Amino acid sequence: MNKALKINENIAALRKKQGLSQVALAGRLRISNQAISKWELGKCYPDIILLPALSSLFDISIDELLLGDLTK
Repeated sequence: MNKALKINENIAALRKKQGLSQVALAGRLRISNQAISKWELGKCYPDIILLPALSSLFDISIDELLLGDLTK
């Protein structure tokens, strides 16, 4: 299985779908908005400890968050 991670695209798409700014999402996760920006630009990935919170916030599985094609 050689699927590319799509988490950066998925976070951006899901955030926008919910009408959240990077600042608002960062506030919900109690992290900096710069971290959200770096994730969405693909410069780094969220800390593994945040994956359950992200999947819960967006009401998707962690697998969907990491690998799903949610940008359509």
